[in-house]
Amino acid sequence: MVNQKDKLYELRYEVASERRIVPGFTLIPAADPVAEVQHISEHENFKRIQRLAINGDSEAVKEMLKEFPSFKREDLKQMLKKSAAERGKELEF
Repeated sequence: MVNQKDKLYELRYEVASERRIVPGFTLIPAADPVAEVQHISEHENFKRIQRLAINGDSEAVKEMLKEFPSFKREDLKQMLKKSAAERGKELEF
């Protein structure tokens, strides 16, 4: 008897020692140490800028937004405005 729920999902497998392509499955790419360092750095910066936004410090948020890549700034602004609004603060950009 096959569980109907199991049919809904595609499982992803990887043979780490061989890194072969398995037809019909998406393999997870090899880890990139440079990308990991960048991700951690951006995550730490995001936590800092989010604290500033929650406190309602618009000027500090504007300055810190310059540290992020330009293609991420608009999305960050929207996220930060929502975070501040949830706590009764308003950010001016």
